[in-house]
Amino acid sequence: MQYFGYFYDCVYFPLQESGAGDSVYDAEAGAPGAGGRHKPLAATSTTEAAQRIAIGKLAEELRPHLLSTKRMWALGYPLEIEPNSGKAAVYISPPTRPRSNFTVFDVNAPEFVPGSQGDSGRGSLGSSPRSESDEEADAVEHLCVRCDKRFRLTREGEYVVDESCVYHWGRLGGESRYACCRALYGSRGCTTARFHVWNGTKPGMNGPLEGYVQAKSPRGGVYAIDTEMCYTTNGLELASIAVIRPDGRLVYKSLVKPSSQVVDCNTRFSGIRPRDLARATKTLRDVQNDILGFVGSDTILIGHALENDLRALKLLHGAVVDTSAMYPHSRGFPLRRSLRALSEELLGRRVQHGSSGHSPLEDARAAMDLVLLKLTEERKKKQNVVQFPNLQPYDPLICSA
Repeated sequence: MQYFGYFYDCVYFPLQESGAGDSVYDAEAGAPGAGGRHKPLAATSTTEAAQRIAIGKLAEELRPHLLSTKRMWALGYPLEIEPNSGKAAVYISPPTRPRSNFTVFDVNAPEFVPGSQGDSGRGSLGSSPRSESDEEADAVEHLCVRCDKRFRLTREGEYVVDESCVYHWGRLGGESRYACCRALYGSRGCTTARFHVWNGTKPGMNGPLEGYVQAKSPRGGVYAIDTEMCYTTNGLELASIAVIRPDGRLVYKSLVKPSSQVVDCNTRFSGIRPRDLARATKTLRDVQNDILGFVGSDTILIGHALENDLRALKLLHGAVVDTSAMYPHSRGFPLRRSLRALSEELLGRRVQHGSSGHSPLEDARAAMDLVLLKLTEERKKKQNVVQFPNLQPYDPLICSA
C-alpha cells in the first residue's frame, strides 16, 4: 500500500501505517488512551514545539478551504437552530437519479381481488379505506434507500409488513447499467435483504433534530475523521469511528453500540459485522464526550462527504474541510466524486475495494492525504510564480535608437 509524506516547515509528516504501539487516544495534548496510556515522555519539548508550529501552519493553509455556512447547508451538514439548544436542522437535496418505476404486478394479489379475505382495506374495490389519521397512529411511512419502495414502521420500530428488499447495491453508471451486475436501469435487483431500510432523513428540511453537541472553547489542531454506520429502525446510526492526525497516526478509534434495533449491518459498505456490534461497549454519548475531549470550536476537521459523519456523530461543527468539495465533480454540484475514485486517481491507492467493507481508518487517511496533496500543489504553484519588475510596453522606435 502506498503512502505519502509532506514537508511543513521543519517537520516532515510521513503518512504510513500506525504500528501496534500507537496510542488509541492521545490527541496532541497527551490525554489518556483507551488503555490508560499517556503520550510517551521521550518526546522532547523541541519536537512538540515544532509540531505545534507545523499544525498551526497547516491550519492557516487550510482556512481558504473551510466550507462557508451556506455551503454547509447546501451539502446537508447539520446546523444549530438556536444557540446552546442542542437541536439541529438538516437540508437534504432531492436525489439526482430518477426513482425506479419498475414494478412487477401479480394479478392474484389481494389488492386486485374485490372483497378478498386478505384485503387490507387500503384501496381495494368494494372496501372501506381507513382514515389517514388511523394510519399515522399505527405506523410511519418511509422510503427504502435501496429499492425505492415505500414501507411502514410502527412507532415501536416494528415492520407493518414483513417484506424482503430486492435491490442493486452498485451505483448506476455509464450506459444506465448498475455496477454490481451490469444490469440495465429499472431491472429487478440482484441482491435480496430481509428488510427495507431508511437513512433517518428525507429530502428537504429535517428538524428539529435533538441530541446534538458542539465544542464550546478553542483547542486548535487538525484531524481527519471517518465513520461507518449501520441501518437501524431509526435510520443510519454510528457503528465505528476513526480519527487521525496529519501525520497519519491514529488518535481515536472505537466501535459504537447503536441505540435502536439493528436491521442491517450494511457489511458490504460499513465493514461492520454482528459480532463487532456484540462487543461494542461505547454509546453515541460516550463517543461524543471522547471527541469533545480533543476537538475544540476552532479545530479543523477533514473528511469526505463529512456531513454524513457529523450527522451520525450528532456533532455541530463549523470548521470543516470536505474533499468532495475540494475536488469537485466535472459536471458540478450536486454530483460528487467518490473517495475511492479520488484516491485511486490522485494517490495511486485503492480504498473501499472488495466485499469486506470500508475501513474508517483507511478512509480517514485517504481524505487527509488528498488534502495535503492539494496544499502541496498550491505551494508549488506559488513558488513557481516568477516575479518580474514593472516593464514598459515595447516601443520599436525606442528600441531601434
